[in-house]
Amino acid sequence: MDHSKAIMISDMSVCLPQAAISPGHLKYHWQATPYEAEGVSGTLLFAGPETEAPPVTLPVEVSGWHAIFVGLWSNWTPSLLKVKLTSDTAYSAMDREEGPNGRVDNFTTDERFFKYADLTGEDIMLAQQGGGAPTPAYVTYVKLVPMSDAEVEAVKAERAGSDTQRLFFMNDGFSNFGNFRPTAVEDIWQWLEPYRDTDFKTLLWCPGAGGDVLNYISEYGSLIGDSTTDYPRISDRQNAESHQILAGKGIDPMKTVIDYCHAMGVEVHVSNRMEAFQCSPPFEEFFTGNFYTEHPEWRCVDVDGREIARMSYAYKGVRDLMLNMFKEAVGKYDADGVNPIFNRGAPFLLYEQPLLEGFRAETGLDARDLAEDDERYLHYRAGVMTDFMRTLRQEVDAIGRTKGRKLEISAHVLSNEQTNLFFGLDVPAWIEEGLIDNLISYPWRDVEPDVAYFGSLTGGTPVKFYPEVMPRRMSPEEYRLRGIENYAAGADGMCFWDTNGRDPMRKEWSMIRRLGHKDDLARWDDGEGEFWRSRKMISVGGYVLDKYPPHWAF
Repeated sequence: MDHSKAIMISDMSVCLPQAAISPGHLKYHWQATPYEAEGVSGTLLFAGPETEAPPVTLPVEVSGWHAIFVGLWSNWTPSLLKVKLTSDTAYSAMDREEGPNGRVDNFTTDERFFKYADLTGEDIMLAQQGGGAPTPAYVTYVKLVPMSDAEVEAVKAERAGSDTQRLFFMNDGFSNFGNFRPTAVEDIWQWLEPYRDTDFKTLLWCPGAGGDVLNYISEYGSLIGDSTTDYPRISDRQNAESHQILAGKGIDPMKTVIDYCHAMGVEVHVSNRMEAFQCSPPFEEFFTGNFYTEHPEWRCVDVDGREIARMSYAYKGVRDLMLNMFKEAVGKYDADGVNPIFNRGAPFLLYEQPLLEGFRAETGLDARDLAEDDERYLHYRAGVMTDFMRTLRQEVDAIGRTKGRKLEISAHVLSNEQTNLFFGLDVPAWIEEGLIDNLISYPWRDVEPDVAYFGSLTGGTPVKFYPEVMPRRMSPEEYRLRGIENYAAGADGMCFWDTNGRDPMRKEWSMIRRLGHKDDLARWDDGEGEFWRSRKMISVGGYVLDKYPPHWAF
């Protein structure tokens, strides 16, 4: 892109309707404030967390394809700006990264890439987040970079489909409901819109808190918060209220998510946290499902006889519940697969009576007399989980046949060979028997995945390998280097846990969204100047910021 030809719109006070803009602080209005920054000056717009400013439209008055950039700023506080074109079905959120001190930079305005688009007949709409925990919104300028014919053709070619779409993204189906309290389908759409025309091919969508506490009306589980009257956190109350309102309107979050993703060309695998049946006080009422309460006889038991707050897959009733919920998700809904999440809540089985009796019958030994890492017992109980995965494969395949298409199983597992085996996950057997289609390794208890080990397991097999990329916050360059390392170790793509917290951070997102470009990463740089940059703020509202700023007094 030739940034020297950019069109800078730095006077945000031209937004419409003019009645929504005020020179001072005024409820239901954006405040227009003059500013000067490195290389640009004009009038920024600001709305406070309780301003409830309406969406405004910025006339752009250009035609043809452009790369769109937005100038973001905030003073001391986190912020969130929602941006869309007039023809877009949903907004996308844009935010600023925190610095090393845990704060956003008061003294720069950050230019971030939004999207490529044909702006013929388009304007740009700006809005603040109003539901749930509302946040301030700031915008300093919009920058439009004209695109050459070759650049346009390259963008169109990628959108038509390419082998760069090799990334998975995970949304826990919980946090956004608590943070933003959505009450309409458009509120949910905006969590998905940032993935349009990116390298992401599959969403892993968690239908609730996990276990049998769900965010949709189910035959097998309960709706989040349906029996809670005193919530442990404000976000938990907002989460429950959101689902009650959506259900009252006949809005099904699962269907909403799947339909919108399919319209974008993105697949959806329905996830579930395989041991999220319960939590300790003060969360025991909100997070604990009916199943845990009703079946104490099916809980895990440790080597010393103590009850562990887990449901044991040694019992058919536990296995059947999880199978039925996965079957419901791909049978009732048009999902493309399932995603059992084993990286939340291990152990899944320990020393329950069916295991002790079976192991004694097979070996003549009492498993409780062995070391806890004795591989004889570890392999025995891993066989129980392998049987569960065989049944899951059979059930998913059967539903796929009725739908006339292949449904996939994408399994989240733990860090390495030893940890997986200890907790009953015989990953080599799953691969050898074709029980999974996609393997996703996670840094369980902050231990980095053995990417080379998993890459060697899946290499030459139909199973694809996608290591989780953690931590959640990294620089564009760190993401680029991690991508190079993962592909070199045999990864087919990558997965991003809690991606809904990453995509608003547009500096990082400028690299994350392109990490499916396996063959291009080595020649790229971190994107500074091309997709993101920061400009020093000189003054805002007549107050000097670049020398002796007022902030020094507080």
